[in-house]
Amino acid sequence: MSTIRIVGHRYWLSVVFFLLASAPGFWLPALSNVMHACGLEALVAIAFMIPGLATMISPLIFAAQVDQRFHAEKVLGAILVIGAVFLYLAFLGLEKGWGGGWFLTLFAINALISAPSWSLLTMITLNNLPDRGRQFGLFRLWGTVGWMVAGVLVSLWALDTSPLTGQIAAGIRLVAGGLCLLLPPTPPGGKPAKSLPEALGFGALRLLKDRDQLVYFSAAFLFSIPLAAFYLHTPVQLKELGVTKISAMMASAQLLEALAMIFLGIIMTRFRIKTIFLIAMACGIFRYAFCATHEVFWLWFGIMLHGVCWTLFYEAGRIFINRRVEAGLRGQAQALLGLITSGFASILGVFVVKWLYAIFVANEGGGGWPAYWLVLTVISTVSFLLFTCLYRGAAVNGSQGEGAA
Repeated sequence: MSTIRIVGHRYWLSVVFFLLASAPGFWLPALSNVMHACGLEALVAIAFMIPGLATMISPLIFAAQVDQRFHAEKVLGAILVIGAVFLYLAFLGLEKGWGGGWFLTLFAINALISAPSWSLLTMITLNNLPDRGRQFGLFRLWGTVGWMVAGVLVSLWALDTSPLTGQIAAGIRLVAGGLCLLLPPTPPGGKPAKSLPEALGFGALRLLKDRDQLVYFSAAFLFSIPLAAFYLHTPVQLKELGVTKISAMMASAQLLEALAMIFLGIIMTRFRIKTIFLIAMACGIFRYAFCATHEVFWLWFGIMLHGVCWTLFYEAGRIFINRRVEAGLRGQAQALLGLITSGFASILGVFVVKWLYAIFVANEGGGGWPAYWLVLTVISTVSFLLFTCLYRGAAVNGSQGEGAA
């Protein structure tokens, strides 16, 4: 008589993706308005910089350890549980009025601990799928669903300006951390580090010696700079336009993202990766152009395009990187992508969009939201042209169901 396997089954990947994405889905779209409601509007930009700074420090180090020494699923579970404690305390401090200093400190500790979580879960998933190109999107889809559910619940429960969003997210993270023990075992694929730089994950930098990978990472850096505006200022613009269910409208981006995830396997087998990336980047350009209209309908349409853009550029990019990298560097490769996009680009993006907001929006004579978004449209266009002109592409032998690179 056959028994049902519980521990190590691949369906737990979908569950953890759902929970891991729903946690920030509760607090991230609402963070600007939550901090404004708590009288900490002067610290909003700093708060949005903290995750980027954390991404520059811990993910490569943790990724190196799971590539060289430890089971990835156990490390992921530990950082989710420990980070959740500090996330809860950070938003509890907002509710109790402990002050901005306590919030930023606790929030930063949480970010530093939990920053590697998404790249680790991605690496675990890609390492345990027999056909990454066809199957990854169907598992990653549940992260999109989790984000959508969280955004809808925030608005349904009228929590768009409440610190409870972060406290609920902390509880979800605790559950996700416990369920990581049920994920497929993912032992280290490489050998122990022979030097301190290797132990710190700097060995991943040799990936940039490959021309196409360097072009992708460079384009991703430029393309990610305007992303800071999506969560930092889009909620503010929606509020100015009279939208009340802001988190729910922001979550609408995940409707098309979910659809793109469902068809990602087909897309990855039918089109060259260069074509996929260019379509994604074109969606990004149109997204910011639609936001520049400063009309609710077109702004909502731009938000929707965000989902397609994210799936076809970042998630397809993770598959692209994974299949080009040896087993002993796969965790570090995912962390390096996060370092460049969610780290360096995110921090620079916060400075850029804050500066643009001060010039064009806060200053009544600066041109307003249309001028703000048009500058970001130009930055995305430069990234598009860089990738178009410099990426060569090559067929990847033996990559079942993954098309050409």
